[in-house]
Amino acid sequence: MSRTFKTANIILILLTALFLAGCGKIEQQKDTGKVEEGPAVSVTEAVEPTAVPTEAPKATATPAFTATPTPVPTHETKGLAEYYKDSFPIGVAVPNGVINNKTKYWDNILHNYNQITCENETKPDSVLFQSASAKGLPGTYLEAAIHFDGCKKIVEFCEENDIQMRLHTLVWHSQTPRWFFTEDYTPGGALVSRDVMLKRMENYIKDVLEYFDTNHPGLIYAVDVVNECFDKGEGDTDGVRMRAGDNENLWYTVVGADYYYWAFYFARKYAPNYMTLYYNDYGMTGKYEMVIKNLQKVKDEGLIDGIGMQSHLSVNDRIATSFMLALRSFCNAGYCVQLTELDIGVSDTTEASYNLQARKYKVLFKECQALIEKGYDFRGITLWGVGDGNTWRNNDYPLLFDKNMKPKPAYYGALQEDGILAME
Repeated sequence: MSRTFKTANIILILLTALFLAGCGKIEQQKDTGKVEEGPAVSVTEAVEPTAVPTEAPKATATPAFTATPTPVPTHETKGLAEYYKDSFPIGVAVPNGVINNKTKYWDNILHNYNQITCENETKPDSVLFQSASAKGLPGTYLEAAIHFDGCKKIVEFCEENDIQMRLHTLVWHSQTPRWFFTEDYTPGGALVSRDVMLKRMENYIKDVLEYFDTNHPGLIYAVDVVNECFDKGEGDTDGVRMRAGDNENLWYTVVGADYYYWAFYFARKYAPNYMTLYYNDYGMTGKYEMVIKNLQKVKDEGLIDGIGMQSHLSVNDRIATSFMLALRSFCNAGYCVQLTELDIGVSDTTEASYNLQARKYKVLFKECQALIEKGYDFRGITLWGVGDGNTWRNNDYPLLFDKNMKPKPAYYGALQEDGILAME
């Protein structure tokens, strides 16, 4: 073998050894993810979509798309009452069935609300005592007997938990029994005269207000003196209600079109100063001008303090525009205002419907809070029920909690969570 060929072989063997050593170095770099010298090299490996890294990745790059998360309650330790404590009170309407079920409802009520309205237990047909009135004739002829057995448990719950009550309602065409207007306190009796009925109205209002003031002083913060008195379609030329569907308004029939004036007159006469006197009605966005006009005399004489907007709404209502216009109009007319029976209905329980409902609730609560900041005399919001299992709107799913009392997106909307858009 020539010296030249021998030298070439040695050189070839040395180059091969160097090449193999270099390959080993590269493989080591790939396994450790470290590069000791030279320019940075980025190597991306295929990863199964379901793979979970055992260590947090060091990369900080922002992904191109992030899905909108389900709202997470940042106020989980804060209920509605606590969240709005510096703005306005939050109330809820309850029947006896709710108060009787401590396990299911009490924690929710005490966590979220600081005012209560009896759903039915202080309405006229629950308070007026037919058998005692008829038995007491002639002694009860001008002063019907009353009792408060129906609301006893709710009153006790409120007093034990330092919660105030809204008295709903004194004078209303509905849920006021016909026997209250007859001469012998029977459903089929002859109707009494205007003068007799005015005296019965006065004594009834006096007895109810004095009962609470004497036996439960300070409990009643507000009184719905008259409920649903004005209606364009079922009213007279001034809009004073003459009937409700096929039923006549016996207050209108027996007393006359001024019956609401006398109700406020007597309520002011007997109500203690701590009870605020309200007119309460539904559909206010379509009749606020009529209500303001008809109540002007009552207002001028100082017989009324506030307006209760029931607020039975749907996701199709324009809250930030039409609804808030009516609310501000009442405030500008010199009334304090409360939303007294709030619920916002949807047609189904789909995610899209619930998200829209949540946005509506957020807009409403945000707008009401803004009223306080602007100096309007806004006094609070009452939800008409604790959950969708306790609502008169059975097919509208209108409340903040579902039938199992689990919070819906609407609850987080009312709490103005960041995950809910303030957009109708």
